[in-house]
Amino acid sequence: MGNKKPVASLNTREYDDLLLVLKEARKEKRVSQEKLSALLGQSVNFVLKIEQKERRIDVVEFSQLARALEIDPEELFKRYLRRVG
Repeated sequence: MGNKKPVASLNTREYDDLLLVLKEARKEKRVSQEKLSALLGQSVNFVLKIEQKERRIDVVEFSQLARALEIDPEELFKRYLRRVG
C-alpha cells in the first residue's frame, strides 16, 4: 500500500459515488473484501484496491461484482443513478 496515490481519473464525484454504492452493497450482504475477491477468483487485494481507488473498474467488472454479491447489476446501477441524481 505505502505511498501510492489514487489514479487522477478516479478522483471524480461520480466515481466516488459508484464506489460508495458498491461498498454499501458489499456491506449489506456482509461480505468482506477478501471474500468478494475470492468469489471473483481474484487476488485477496482486488476489492481493496478498487475501494481505495488504486484500480478503476469497467462495466464488465461492475457486473461481475454485482453478480458475486447476488445483486442484479441493473438494480445496482439504478442505485448509483439515484445517488448521482
